[in-house]
Amino acid sequence: MNSLIQELKEHDIHVLKNDEQIMLEVFHGAPKEISKVDHLIIELFSTAHTYGYKRVTLECTNQLFNQLNKTREKMRIIGERVLYTSQLINEITIDKAHYEVWLPFEDRSIRLLATIMDVDKGESKKFLQSMKVELPSQYHEMFTVYIVDGIPVGIVLPHIEPNTDQEGRMFWIGVHPNYKGIGYGALLHKLGLYRLQIDFHAKTYVGITTIKNKPMKNVMLSNGCNQLNTLVLLEYRLKTKM
Repeated sequence: MNSLIQELKEHDIHVLKNDEQIMLEVFHGAPKEISKVDHLIIELFSTAHTYGYKRVTLECTNQLFNQLNKTREKMRIIGERVLYTSQLINEITIDKAHYEVWLPFEDRSIRLLATIMDVDKGESKKFLQSMKVELPSQYHEMFTVYIVDGIPVGIVLPHIEPNTDQEGRMFWIGVHPNYKGIGYGALLHKLGLYRLQIDFHAKTYVGITTIKNKPMKNVMLSNGCNQLNTLVLLEYRLKTKM
């Protein structure tokens, strides 16, 4: 498995994995030897099954999707998303009194996340565990809570994407249901950008949202991000081992 993943990386495929899935990404340009990449992805399906993974996803441009002939036959489209980016050159300022960094597995963190995501505490813990698996060296620094008059109104989880040149992303962002629709989304996103620049030393920011998520697209535009590619998201479900 590791040698196959390494070979995909050598062909410019960004690879992430957690306990249940393997995620492949190609956001810019075309990888080396597209026919070889096509073959490697098909090989990954059978190999991932033997290791107990439940699914493989691929997110790429429509141009690349149309060139991956074998992969296209095996995977199904589950959505379209839009890619935004920003060069983190100009200094971002924010009032430090407006946020706190909590440890992710504290009870207050689990409860707040569950409320904002509208799930039970078990699902909240499962989400945090997936974050820990994907980002083991960063997860304890990511749980950033936006505070207004002493009340937590939102969470943003900034991090550096592994195996990149200081590319900053936000693992997740969410506003408390009691405070939606009054502008906290843009402030929370700006807080994420601030922490990426100051605490994580990111050079760039990459943000992705669904093509129909107009509020989030407006948030990124309001914070100086530029729209780049439209991406297609594909999935291959692996048969569960008996």
